Amino acid sequence: MRNLDADQKPARFFSISKFLQLGLLFCFMLCAANAAALHWQLNGVTFSDGGKAFGGFDFDATAGTYSNINITTTPGSVVAQGSYYSSAAPVVASTASSFNGVSTVPVFSGSTLTLALPFSTPLTGTGGTVSIGGTAAESTCANASCNSTTSLRTITAGIVSAIPASAPKRWYLNGVVLSDGAQVFGSFVYDSSSGAYSSISVTTTAGKAAPGAGYFVQTPSSGSPTSLSLVSASTIVPASTTTFSVTFISPLTNAGGTIGIAGVTEGTCTSANCSASNALRTASVAGSVSTTAETGYSGVLPQIADGGGFTTVFIITNPTGATITCRMTFWEDNGNSLPLSLNGAKTASSYVVVVPGHSTQFLSTPGAGPSVTGWGLAENIAQLGVIAAFRLQVSNLPESEATVEAIPGTAGFAMAFDESPGFDTGFALANVSAFDTVIENLYFYDTTGALIYNDSTRTLGPHEHESFLFSSRYGAQLAGKRGTVRLYYGTQSTPAHGAVGLTGLGLRVNPGGTFTSLPTVSIEPTSSSE
Repeated sequence: MRNLDADQKPARFFSISKFLQLGLLFCFMLCAANAAALHWQLNGVTFSDGGKAFGGFDFDATAGTYSNINITTTPGSVVAQGSYYSSAAPVVASTASSFNGVSTVPVFSGSTLTLALPFSTPLTGTGGTVSIGGTAAESTCANASCNSTTSLRTITAGIVSAIPASAPKRWYLNGVVLSDGAQVFGSFVYDSSSGAYSSISVTTTAGKAAPGAGYFVQTPSSGSPTSLSLVSASTIVPASTTTFSVTFISPLTNAGGTIGIAGVTEGTCTSANCSASNALRTASVAGSVSTTAETGYSGVLPQIADGGGFTTVFIITNPTGATITCRMTFWEDNGNSLPLSLNGAKTASSYVVVVPGHSTQFLSTPGAGPSVTGWGLAENIAQLGVIAAFRLQVSNLPESEATVEAIPGTAGFAMAFDESPGFDTGFALANVSAFDTVIENLYFYDTTGALIYNDSTRTLGPHEHESFLFSSRYGAQLAGKRGTVRLYYGTQSTPAHGAVGLTGLGLRVNPGGTFTSLPTVSIEPTSSSE
């Protein structure tokens, strides 16, 4: 892991008042985690006339309410247009054994569609996978009150699935300040069932006593639920390798919530196996770990390209007056770590970047060698602007450049496409989850909103990425057409934990051979912490 800043000097950080320690501890003793609604995703839902349903909803088993409903049905041989069911506000459920939605309010007798999804077993707060059964159907309202319907088509297959409440949780470090003014940020996954930590990304910033360090471990390793100990390098070099340890006030569990930190220590290894260390700095404000991330904590860069004529420049802007340290981590198409050299530094798949107040950092890949593509995750960027600009310079072709801003993971998004003569559109898609294989549910509509084609045959494994032009994959279906493509993710069986969907970038290629980026419109934001 590399550390980069403007002049390679330690950064200064503002101090936080000591009284926060008492307030945080008081909250940890009194605040209890409340059960939250689970997000249920539709997977493989097919109607008797060949149409499909995709999307999802939140269900609060305690309150008995549905909310954040976002379900689309597509046309079939009987239903010519399909419909959309949406509600952000909680809707009281008549029973936990079925979902009932109405496409429009007010209701128009004979034209308003309804969707009924009876479940084989009632939905609960424990999550899992439940089959759709019984008289699942899409119908029309037979009267203005819609208490009587006429069935148009039934559902022949499908499931709904939600991350189990007992699944492993990602924990985020909050408010940790060390004795020399340094700060600590990052996250990790802990599974109390197996007693294993994984997907660890923790960073300490530079302070008066020590420079910053990074602790990045993907593979699971056993550990105590009351403490976490890390080293900064896989090959230990005494006096150069640092250690980081954190002790929690109470054990971490898969129930999640917020737990106070009893103590933090960073030191240097004094033996080859790091069994002994010399403390450099301890916690001044211990802070907490929480399964709820700060809004905007992380963002995804769905496309990185280097070599084969491509160069990517990461542009990180700090609009505040305080120095901010962030972290950038890269993966290649197959989901493995992607080592990159930024500004001539030694290749690494994870960089810690120090951004002084009112400054911008420009970090460039070398652009040499064969082409490589992938994606990136930026952390601790709630107050930063992060952009990736990728440029193509090839002999006998006009130069092109496109930019993409770091965006949160989404449950789905929509984007314009243009396959009219001479034009082409492309996608770059990244699966941010470290655990789940996701299904790409793509639906193409013409300029009138009529469905042209849909495809749910392709998947992306954990941390995998792909980029393609529509002409190469959907040329026969989309040739000469313009419209909208909508993407909604699904998961294979029950999502293991932290499924955050597919994050994407669009590209528009014009007849002159140059390209530019296309903005996407998010359907529903979710966590992007994987």
